[in-house]
Amino acid sequence: MHRRPWTARAAILLIAAALTTAPTPAEAGPVTLGAESKTDDGLARSLTLITGDRITVSGDRITVTPRPGVQVAQFDAAGHRYVVPSDALDLLREDLLDQRLFDVTTLLDGNFDRRGELPLIVSDAARAAGLAATRALPAVDGIAGEVPVDELAARWATIKKTTGKIWLDGVRKPALDTSVGLTGAPAAWEQGFDGSGVTVAVLDSGVDDTHPDLAGRVAGRKNFVPEWEGDADVNGHGTHVASIVGGSGAGSDGRYRGMAPGAALLDGKVCFDWYGQGACPESAILAGMQWAAEQGADVVNLSLGSPDSPGVDPLEAAVDELTAAYDTLFVIAAGNEGLPQSVGSPATADAALAVGAVTKSGVVDSYSSRGPRLGDYAVKPEITAPGSDITAAQNGGGYIAKSGTSMATPHVAGAAALLAQAQPSLGAAQLKSALIGSARPQDGFDEFAQGAGLVDVPHALSAPVSALPATVNFGFRAYPHDAGDVVTRTLTYRNTSSAPVTVNLALTGNAPAGVLTLSASTVTVPAQGSATVDVVADTREGGSSYGAFSGRVVATGDGISVQTPFSVMREEPSADIDLTAFDRSGATPASIMTMVASPSSFMVHFGFATEETIRVPLGDYFVAAMIPSPDGTSTSIVHPNLSVTADTAVALDARLAKKVDITVPARDAKPVVAAVQTRYEGTAQAVSATAYGTDPATLFTADLSRTTLPGLITHAGALFAGTSGTYQLGWSWTGRYGTGVTRHVRSRDLTTVRAGYALNTPGAVVRRANYPVIAGFPYPAGAELPEIALPARRAEHYAGNLTWESTVTEVLDGVRLAEFTGRAGLAEQWNGGVLGVPLTPYFPEYPTVERRDDELLLRLTGYQDAAGHLGYVDAAVEDYQVKLYRDGELAETREGPYQGIPLAPEKHRYRLDYTVSPAASRVSTTMHTVWEFDSAPVATATALPLTAVGFAPRLDLGNTARVRDSVAIPLTFTQQAGAGAPQRVRVEASYNDGKTWSAAPAARIGSRWTAVVHHPSGKTWSAAPAARIGSRWTAVVHHPSKPGFVSLRATVVNKAGTTVTQTVIRAYEIR
Repeated sequence: MHRRPWTARAAILLIAAALTTAPTPAEAGPVTLGAESKTDDGLARSLTLITGDRITVSGDRITVTPRPGVQVAQFDAAGHRYVVPSDALDLLREDLLDQRLFDVTTLLDGNFDRRGELPLIVSDAARAAGLAATRALPAVDGIAGEVPVDELAARWATIKKTTGKIWLDGVRKPALDTSVGLTGAPAAWEQGFDGSGVTVAVLDSGVDDTHPDLAGRVAGRKNFVPEWEGDADVNGHGTHVASIVGGSGAGSDGRYRGMAPGAALLDGKVCFDWYGQGACPESAILAGMQWAAEQGADVVNLSLGSPDSPGVDPLEAAVDELTAAYDTLFVIAAGNEGLPQSVGSPATADAALAVGAVTKSGVVDSYSSRGPRLGDYAVKPEITAPGSDITAAQNGGGYIAKSGTSMATPHVAGAAALLAQAQPSLGAAQLKSALIGSARPQDGFDEFAQGAGLVDVPHALSAPVSALPATVNFGFRAYPHDAGDVVTRTLTYRNTSSAPVTVNLALTGNAPAGVLTLSASTVTVPAQGSATVDVVADTREGGSSYGAFSGRVVATGDGISVQTPFSVMREEPSADIDLTAFDRSGATPASIMTMVASPSSFMVHFGFATEETIRVPLGDYFVAAMIPSPDGTSTSIVHPNLSVTADTAVALDARLAKKVDITVPARDAKPVVAAVQTRYEGTAQAVSATAYGTDPATLFTADLSRTTLPGLITHAGALFAGTSGTYQLGWSWTGRYGTGVTRHVRSRDLTTVRAGYALNTPGAVVRRANYPVIAGFPYPAGAELPEIALPARRAEHYAGNLTWESTVTEVLDGVRLAEFTGRAGLAEQWNGGVLGVPLTPYFPEYPTVERRDDELLLRLTGYQDAAGHLGYVDAAVEDYQVKLYRDGELAETREGPYQGIPLAPEKHRYRLDYTVSPAASRVSTTMHTVWEFDSAPVATATALPLTAVGFAPRLDLGNTARVRDSVAIPLTFTQQAGAGAPQRVRVEASYNDGKTWSAAPAARIGSRWTAVVHHPSGKTWSAAPAARIGSRWTAVVHHPSKPGFVSLRATVVNKAGTTVTQTVIRAYEIR
């Protein structure tokens, strides 16, 4: 039984709406309803942190539900959102918790919201508490384990007692005829070197050794993700990579032969298919690395990775440890981010050979991740290889072209196998050095883009001289650059030939004149011996040139060229920020979390020490801190515009703070959650700080700035709930953060909405989250109302000066069905039948059904309820079927609402058949839509002139109506450009789930359209009268006396001549 990240046991219905309040002064005032505000279209996703605190994210909006007595800090910077509870700060300060456990951006990217367990790695552990070990990980002296998500809160106190560091068991992602020749491998084959006697391990998604190119090539295999997937390569990434390393080319008469077709391959399956994408748990990778090394692999190929972070993570540590212990060379993909300092882990490990990608013409491709390495500015990647449009074996047979550093990496791993066969005495460091030193640099790219250059197999095989270390790093040199800022590194040249070799030495690169020098311009390396030269970095030189510089030490002689890349970071004018924290009694606090970020660059620093010195370039900084107190309160301190022109001391003094004092007039209403949030949009990045508590009285705030900051936006809000309803409060202001917040809401300040929530799924509950809408503040903190059983009505009160949007979720067993957007009113009804498929676009700029060139683009993401609230469905709990017919013949069958389907380059008649079957829903169990239209080639992308029809009967909150009643069913229409008004409309009803039906013509009498049919016993489809009154269409259905369900069907022809037939089975119930 293979684990999947969710179970579709029941339905959840999410609805987003806008409740708009008129602008008022900062104190409480009357609220009015206004026009609809556009909502963010992201589906709601729920996370539970290792601490048990629950987070819901909808697009860029977030709600945080802290545990009782816990405050939570949220810091947003550098494109990541961190949510950290106060009782985790001690472990973070002691570096016993992985910061990724609180990185909401990373957790969602890894789909941890869809897992029933939180996977963890404990390194250097004498004792792992609160989790069951699933795998030993000797490379990091630790274990892998997992904790059920619904037990995290209960187990947190025990987990904290673990003696090692707790890491997230994160998810890494998998990052040839012409390409192999570009490396020079055929020349090695001509010399008799094909990798024979060398073992290369491919740690990937598996290897399909039934493919002719890989038949008999796999010497050993092991599956490290059996709980997710069997041994077969479902994704295909691993098969592609393995054939580049050592495919025989048997299936292509040698055309797609791999780099080292004689090498023995080890298949370590550490990745599984994640709905078409690879997912590689870190614990599986660690176990695979250990296995490969123990199996005697000379080279290990890792075409996978994830964004790097400061410090050494478990995979980086394992690369270095296993290289030292087993002399195994790990060849690892640099990544496909294409930005400076974006090389991914574990390619960033010291011992790893990090590989970038070039095109088949040798140009570094735009997607290939660039260096330098985070932290010490070392050269990464160190070498490049062909990675674009690489044709290699496809799982299941045949060949396929793929691009990425994933494809470049096996070229280098194969090159290492060829070199290891030719020179079996070389260890991992020597292999790495020989490959880097013999590479061919490409003009127009610095070393942070290409390392030493393109792998050159013939040169590596023939070069008698190599250099150690393979790269030279002078690291970070701090400003000011005084007399002591001179660093020397020794470069050792090794000569494997039987005669001495003299080489000329030169420096290339972009470092300012005088910064880099050599101790000699020539050096003679004795036969079978070595010689050294000093490389000196003197950052006193360089004048006003600052930044990360790179270049190469080039040793040339008779047929010899050895490249040694180097790097140095010459710090720009900078200063120290000295942070010292005080709690509200004036003592040193027990714990703290701080953020220092530059809005004008991507620099951000998170800290957990009560005294800390942070080195920053001169400029303006956003400083924020949360200081918990023993009494269960916390203080949020913000200095949004700290100017640093010299060393600067900042006292994070909680004694300056004042209480957040927000109250409501209802005595029965108790606080649920409160938040104070501030945000500033800089020229490079937006930074934000938020403090959450379960009661406003637990929050204190202090503003350290003495001036206003244009563009700074602050929001304070609270949610109360009681028998009299819910009370959603919120205010925003600009320019300042604020020391304390006082708002006492009176009864006359409240606007009350009578909200009704209809039932679609028996046993479900409803959750509503409200989000403020603030201009210039794209992701303000929201609040989740207490859930209630369905069907339900509730009084929901609002006060403040904000516009509100909502998501309303019908939940059973934690599975989501859809999300809707719409407009709220003083009386609301959500989830109401009849649900139907509209044509309202997910993104306004992109039509739902569009022809672009000779492709039909479908963005059929949602449906809507009877009130017109637009919905977005979660494919995890739906069954989608898409069929396209051309001139009556079935042309394509697809699953899923997002499709690109090829069209013929001539005019044809098409029928698009789309079926949605919501899981576990009691009503609207099947929604079937058929569009018929003509389509011919277009010069530009064009929306097809289609219409969709919906039904809006008046039902109770159970989505039911009474037997024997006659029900008027207004019709609603959504249309794409060019459709024109409906011209002919026919509506039919069925009482046996649409098993039988009979059609009747529609007649036009004056301005009214009416469909007339005899309606005997409900055993057939019956045409219902459809009348147009003005611009409104209405059908009348006569219910029989027997309880059951009503199914509805409408057929519409619009002015453009396209036809739609929409059927909803079990549209509503009659009792």
